[in-house]
Amino acid sequence: MRPNETIVALSTASGVGALSVIRLSGTKAFVIIDALLKKPVSNKPTHTVCLRGIYDEQGLIDEAVITIFHEGKSYTKENVVEISLHGSEYIAQRTLLALMKAGAVMAEPGEFTQRAFLHGTLDLAQAEAVADLIAAEHKFAHENALKQLKGGFSDDIKSLRERLLHFTSLIELELDFGEEDVEFASRSELRDLVTDIKQKVDELRDSFTLGNALKKGFALVLAGRPNAGKSTLFNALIKDEKAIVSDIAGTTRDAIDERIAIGDVWVRLIDTAGIREATDAIEREGINRTFKHIESSGATLYLFDPSLMSVEEVLKDLSEISEKSERIWVIANKLDSFKEDLSIYDAVFEKYGGLSLKGISALNLSEVSELRRQLASQFTEDVRRISDQTIVTNARHSHSLAACSNELQQILDGMEMGLSGDLLSFHLRTGIKELASITGEIDNEEVLSMIFSSFCIGK
Repeated sequence: MRPNETIVALSTASGVGALSVIRLSGTKAFVIIDALLKKPVSNKPTHTVCLRGIYDEQGLIDEAVITIFHEGKSYTKENVVEISLHGSEYIAQRTLLALMKAGAVMAEPGEFTQRAFLHGTLDLAQAEAVADLIAAEHKFAHENALKQLKGGFSDDIKSLRERLLHFTSLIELELDFGEEDVEFASRSELRDLVTDIKQKVDELRDSFTLGNALKKGFALVLAGRPNAGKSTLFNALIKDEKAIVSDIAGTTRDAIDERIAIGDVWVRLIDTAGIREATDAIEREGINRTFKHIESSGATLYLFDPSLMSVEEVLKDLSEISEKSERIWVIANKLDSFKEDLSIYDAVFEKYGGLSLKGISALNLSEVSELRRQLASQFTEDVRRISDQTIVTNARHSHSLAACSNELQQILDGMEMGLSGDLLSFHLRTGIKELASITGEIDNEEVLSMIFSSFCIGK
């Protein structure tokens, strides 16, 4: 933090576009911008928009739209100037150089939002939501980032923290009256409180698995026997020829993945080696990796060729996969060469259902599109089911929640063993500190530096 400096940065992406926006923030922002104008803007009320020519020692740089925000009325709570220029890199860089010659310094990554946090516009969780909002690539990531930016997650954390603080103050009051042998904090009430809060903390922590998937994409593994058409379907879904397709069984030896949009969510699609008895060490390792991907993924799409596999063989494969994957969808593939009735596999579809579509030909684009639509419906339903809940998408938050949960468990275990009030207070305060670190209600310069350094320059 450089409180005495006025910072400047290009807030739009580099490259040619209709507009470039430069942002200034700091006590000298108005003085600096006036130095580049024939007619000042510093005497205008906050939120005034002016059309002005911007000049340096060479002459006119551009006609710009300049918006001013007075201290206390801006994003950073400082004097802020936003300059909208024509979208030329030459114009933007020349303007930046002129502003720095007039006294501004180049902003560090995330420094504008860091100032907003330090001046109380946002708490730390909200500040991180700004980065998530900028990075949002689909509907649900956008909605979740907006919810956190509005303070929904922060309110939940502050409520939990305040409840713990209340009991901590009562226990520490007992310590002040240690010689009086009084009990201000009922141990049974404390146990109920800690149990309730730990449950809520654990729910938030556990939501990170889904939150991380929302942010980075659900993992969907394509699994099945060799020559089931997994690579053909993979290429059809990503609309590219990334996977090698061959009639030779075992062509795919290692997993290939691609991130694609399916409906309103991102999905990390993974093509894997075929499941069978391996014929060599390399193939065996590829099959082992297939099961590792199945175990770590959110869902598995199992493909089989009905002209080659019996019901018993399919069920055998699915039994092995079900030990690693909680969610399995089954699709019969290569229906272009299978002319019999799929009803013989009804036992398979009844046990591992979920999609109304039973079979496709991965060579038929309309059938692949229908599969994509049904998968989109499944993933979207997953998200909608928990859309009204608070979802943790930040690994730092998840770590702090896990640490808080551990302290709360220490309290519960300690109460069973008759732990003294000063030790209970220690674990309570440590748990509170972990919650406070999420919203930034503790002063930790290293944490702040790490968070804001990941922001883009102009934010």
